[in-house]
Amino acid sequence: MTVLKQLFLALIGLAWTLPADAARPVSQSDLRRAGPGDILRIKPLPGGAPNGVRAYQIFYRSTGLRDEPILVSGALFYADGDEPRRRPVVAWAHPTTGVTRNCSPTRQTDVYNRIPGMDRMMAEGFIVVATDYAGFASLPPHPYLVGASQARAVLDSVRAVRQLRNARASDQFIVWGHSQGGHAALFTGELQRVHAPELELAGVVAAAPATRLADLFKSDAGTVWGNALTAMTLYSWSHVYGIPADTVVHRDALPAFRRLGQDCLESLGDVFKILQDEKPLERRFFKRDPTEDPEWRRIMNENSPGKGPISAPVLIAQGRKDDIVPYPVTRRFAADSCSLGTPIQFIEMPGTGHMYAAESSARQSIQWMKDRFAGRRIRNWC
Repeated sequence: MTVLKQLFLALIGLAWTLPADAARPVSQSDLRRAGPGDILRIKPLPGGAPNGVRAYQIFYRSTGLRDEPILVSGALFYADGDEPRRRPVVAWAHPTTGVTRNCSPTRQTDVYNRIPGMDRMMAEGFIVVATDYAGFASLPPHPYLVGASQARAVLDSVRAVRQLRNARASDQFIVWGHSQGGHAALFTGELQRVHAPELELAGVVAAAPATRLADLFKSDAGTVWGNALTAMTLYSWSHVYGIPADTVVHRDALPAFRRLGQDCLESLGDVFKILQDEKPLERRFFKRDPTEDPEWRRIMNENSPGKGPISAPVLIAQGRKDDIVPYPVTRRFAADSCSLGTPIQFIEMPGTGHMYAAESSARQSIQWMKDRFAGRRIRNWC
């Protein structure tokens, strides 16, 4: 079957499930009329997917931090063919890409290949939905490492999938995330019963998750990637929470701080730019440690997961050689989660660093997800 014919058939299928005007630009009145998870626009995903897989970019309604309706973008994948059973949903939560609109994952042309284990998940009959999070299709910047915002975007992406009759989504879903996405996955697990009680959460998978934010900022302080990611975080938070960055950032460091805050992290070229933009911060960055500042520390604590139990089982995968999310921080978080009553399974990867935590644990993670969807019992590490 030719690519053009596949695209034509895909669009015909969507016409049976969406309004005729689903491809037009989304207005504020559209957002106000929509409910959480309503798809307001859908189109073929730039870059597509392998033969036999349908790939779309979706724009759906979610809820902002002030309970206002916002537009969020994301990607949706599922295998062609008549699936006799309802397909379980995996909500992928992506790692750090940046906080400005140009850093949106679905602006890239290889979204499919950036998600670990996609071929296996398509073969297993899973639907994969991958939110971009808030602040990429709506007003920037993206609320980076803001737990409630990320969880709402993930949960509403699952709601969106269920609107597409041809996708045949089941009520069950698992959220899987890496790094920032692991942080989003854990918050999704904590907030699901409040924000989307009609959904059936079967599990949470978090690879090298950002957990105790103040501990991570302290452990990464003074390193190249610690400086870069801290700058990106505080740049986002200064806009989201309305706190001037210069309460903690030295005046001489502000130009480099602002450049880093607007950098993306999606290509090798982006990496080189970040390494160049970070250099001035090696000489001077903070005039006051943000982890010791009461206002910034409050935000760190507010956006650190682990305030309550997650009812569904949680799989945590952590590399021993991770120099961005150190192994001891994640290990302590897992132990504390056990004490809260969260069922935990912990995968330790001796030779794995931060970048490859999700990829290195993908085979075990997907098997774990398959077992969870099948209702099989899991071993509790606690």
